[in-house]
Amino acid sequence: MRLCRSLTFVHVKRGIGSAAAGVAAAVAIVMGFHPGPAAAASHCVGAEEARVHAAGDDDPVKFTAAFYRRLFTLDVSLDGADGSQLPISIEQVCDVPRRLRKQAAQLAGGDGVALLLRRTTVWQDGTELFGRDAATAIDGADTASIRVRMKRPPGWSEDEDGNPVPTFRTGRVEITD
Repeated sequence: MRLCRSLTFVHVKRGIGSAAAGVAAAVAIVMGFHPGPAAAASHCVGAEEARVHAAGDDDPVKFTAAFYRRLFTLDVSLDGADGSQLPISIEQVCDVPRRLRKQAAQLAGGDGVALLLRRTTVWQDGTELFGRDAATAIDGADTASIRVRMKRPPGWSEDEDGNPVPTFRTGRVEITD
């Protein structure tokens, strides 16, 4: 990581050209000086963090317009699909910018519904699945990483008690287990 910072500093301080800066960045990546999984994980809000934020908070969930426009990756537990609806338990909300972390914390540790659309792609072990293979894989999966955008409350599905639950338009389902 030090090499990247020093190369960036040299770029700013001495004004090297953009081609040289690109070569320096490529060398840094090849040498292993790039953010790894830990850096990516820092953009996730898990159930543990959600409990800390929600302690003593009885207010209903509220989200800003910016939150509804954002694409997120959810790490979820699955229990089979019900037609085009996939009931989920949200373990982590990832790809969350710092300014939206408190809102994301309202989702982590809760339940929701992922809507499977015609354009939703299903992946397992690096292979895209289609048709019956995709449906079978989703029904047999325990966990997945899904790329979603949250719908606004009037479009939310209801749980078995009739309470609205966050509902997501799903673009990609990557089965992890």
